[in-house]
Amino acid sequence: MATPRRRWSHFLVITLVACVLHHRGAAQPLPTKVNEAEFLLEIKRAWGDPPVLAAWNATSSAAGVHCSWPYVGCNSAGCVTRLTLAHIDVTGPISNAIGSLSDLVHLDLSRNNITGTFPTSLYHCSSLQYLDLSWNQIGGELPGDIGHGLGIHLSTLYLYQNKFTGRIPASLSRLQNLRYLGLNLNSLTGAIPPELGKLTSLEDLWLGFNQFDPGELPTTFKNLTNLVKLGAVNCSLVGKIPSYLGQMTKLEHLDLSFNSLTGTIPPVVWSLKKLQYFIVHRNNLTADLVVDGFAAMSLTTIDIGENKLTGIIPEVFGHLENLVYFILSDNNFTGDIPPELGKHSPGLSYIELDNNELTGVIPEGLCAGGQLQALTASNNSLNGSIPVGLVNCATLQDLELSSNQLSGEVPKALWTTGQLRWVSLRNNQLTGSLPAAMSSNLTTLDIGNNKFVGRVPSVALGLTYFSAENNGFSGKIPANIGYGMPLLQHLNLANNKLSGRIR
Repeated sequence: MATPRRRWSHFLVITLVACVLHHRGAAQPLPTKVNEAEFLLEIKRAWGDPPVLAAWNATSSAAGVHCSWPYVGCNSAGCVTRLTLAHIDVTGPISNAIGSLSDLVHLDLSRNNITGTFPTSLYHCSSLQYLDLSWNQIGGELPGDIGHGLGIHLSTLYLYQNKFTGRIPASLSRLQNLRYLGLNLNSLTGAIPPELGKLTSLEDLWLGFNQFDPGELPTTFKNLTNLVKLGAVNCSLVGKIPSYLGQMTKLEHLDLSFNSLTGTIPPVVWSLKKLQYFIVHRNNLTADLVVDGFAAMSLTTIDIGENKLTGIIPEVFGHLENLVYFILSDNNFTGDIPPELGKHSPGLSYIELDNNELTGVIPEGLCAGGQLQALTASNNSLNGSIPVGLVNCATLQDLELSSNQLSGEVPKALWTTGQLRWVSLRNNQLTGSLPAAMSSNLTTLDIGNNKFVGRVPSVALGLTYFSAENNGFSGKIPANIGYGMPLLQHLNLANNKLSGRIR
């Protein structure tokens, strides 16, 4: 009768034989030493035998145990095809033993503290389709032969949020079945290789937050007509936004923010029917917005802030039913805010129009959907009153309308909106009095340089900034102002008609 150890070793040989036959065919020579269970244990040992993998124990069960271990998936032959080890807080390098799992199809090691360099032992896993090493501490240069080694079946390669350096290997272009490529949030240098334009199956391409040399998006990217998501944030891009983007009819997400792009926003961008996210924040884009042939009715996010754009805001933006983020701050836009803005967008949550040259009134329907969280339009030339419709914004947190020409009274109910935490209305011509009590969530209240009268309200104890100078407030300063506000950092009540003292 064989001992338990002999029975286990018999199983090692039998399982490895099955995996090799399954993977390579019966004509291949059969290994006789260790099987895939031992390879898994080597991987575990390289990470210091972490408690989270305590169940990976060759003596804990009978034959076939490794296929029942947590995070492990096998095929019918008992060969490991799937390792899902994301977010289990393992630390250390990846053992070369991982390359001996020759039937591996899916490998997810994301969100750990894995160190070392790119595991070229994976070149032996010719069936690999999904590889996610994101959110780790893996560094060094990506191997120049990575596209030759990983195999033609790979469809997903996520390497983002690591410490990779050097150039993007041109050999990646050999991975013709690649659909998802994430290289963002590393320290990659050099130019964005034009060879990536050969990856015509790509649907997602993420390149952002690296240290590339200044350059344009490669013209070869015009071949990436299957792209759904293109992210090139903070990639040192220069030149114009390429018009070939109009040929990417499947594009849903386009983010070219934090670059040095110049010229106009090409009108073809607005013709992309499936576009949901258009973000070109903080570039050097100029000229008016030309929206002839506008078809991008699926837009949820328009972020064109911090550029040098001019002209009027197109009225069609007010008819976008899915709009959530509308960010046009820090430009040179003129004219009125589109009067329909908010009326047709029930999910509209963020409107940022600061630092432009806008005139006219604030539209009444900005919070028609009741979801508005932030309205910022400081440093314009807006006139009229603050619309009563804003009192419907139970979700409103930030209201910044300073340095305009607003007049009249602030709707009383607005001051007690439950989530309101930041209010800046200084440098206007607002009148009337304030309620005795304000929203308890307020942290900033800046109403200086207006024409408010009456008593200073009892403000929230959590207030850190309170400025109400140069108004017509009278009466005694509330007892809780000052000593009773432990978080207060700034207080200015100068040039009013107040009495009493601040304690």
